Formats: sequence, structure tokens, C-alpha cells
Amino acid sequence: MFVRPWISCWASVCALLLFVSESSAKVIVKENTVYYSVSGRTGQEIYGQMTRKGPKIPGHKDHKIAATTMVTDVMKLDGGVKGNQCVVTRADVSLKVTYRIPKWTGGKSASAATQKAWDAFLAHVWRHERRHAEIALEHARQLERGLLALRGDVRKDCKDMIAAAERLSKKTVESHHRKQDAFDASWFGDGGKQYRHDRVLQAAK
Repeated sequence: MFVRPWISCWASVCALLLFVSESSAKVIVKENTVYYSVSGRTGQEIYGQMTRKGPKIPGHKDHKIAATTMVTDVMKLDGGVKGNQCVVTRADVSLKVTYRIPKWTGGKSASAATQKAWDAFLAHVWRHERRHAEIALEHARQLERGLLALRGDVRKDCKDMIAAAERLSKKTVESHHRKQDAFDASWFGDGGKQYRHDRVLQAAK
């Protein structure tokens, strides 16, 4: 499950253009996992705990099994002048990803069938959440490339670059959210496999 927001601290960064000569860009990724514990001997007991203890998403009434929060910041944005053009000479983009994942603590007292169902279920949860992070990284790189392509007019004191940066930000955010929402909407992003893993786990005894 994808959790907004995605880009933060945009306006303040755009106002801090420094004029230097070097040119570079990079995306810095940091990942963190927050686990919540669930117990139970059967799949039904485990699943019931996840629906009560899983992460809450703003705008949703129910608890989710897992969630991924992505926050992107423009950490450093430097500019320079080439002829009559203002250009971006450095753009460092930070992507912070936080996964919220269930951790089952009752494996020793459960059947082999339940353990097998849990392993398959959790592996698929991870595949889903990591895909959310991959989508975020794709758009962070798009933002990085877009920043380096920005151009402004020296005669306007480069102020038109701010408007261009805001348009780039809005376009990137909208594209990111559309792709994340489409991924979540497509039966957990995999043609219904997650739903089948849910049912197998709930049936395990």
C-alpha cells in the first residue's frame, strides 16, 4: 500500500539557487523497516491480528496489512549562468522509504502448513511493497534529470526557473501518484496473486 506524501520542502529549496560552475546530480536512497508483531497458531488468527494491528492510512477506515511511505527531498540545488541562460549545475535528490511490515511471532507452535502459507504470504507482501519503492525511485530519477534540464533567463534574474521548477514538481508528483495508485488498484498490483495468498493463509491450520 502506497502512502502519500512524496515530494517535500520544494519551495524553500528552489529559493536557494547558488551560482557555481560544477555540474553533478545524484539520488540518495535510504530505507527503513518498521515491524509490527502478530501472533496466532492458525492463518485465520494471524490474519485477524493483521487487520487489527496493521498500519492505518489517512483516508482509509481499515488497517492495512503493510504500507510503504516515500518522502523525496531536493537536498541540494545549485545553479550557474551560461550565456544568457540560468542553468542547474547540481541537483541532489533524497528518497527516504519506510516499510511497515507484519512480523509473526508464533511460528514454533504452528503447523508446517501454516508456516508455509505465512512464508509465501510474507514474500509476496515484500514484493508488493518493494515495487512501490521502485516506482518512487523511478520518479526521483525523473526529477533529478528534469532539474538538470531546467533553464532560465538571466535578464529576468532567473526567476522564471522557479516557475519551471514548480511545474516540474507538480508534473512529477502527479505522475508518481497515478502510477502508485494504478499499481495498488490492479488487485494488489499482480493480477490477484496477493488476494490468493491472503486466502491460502486464512485457510491454513
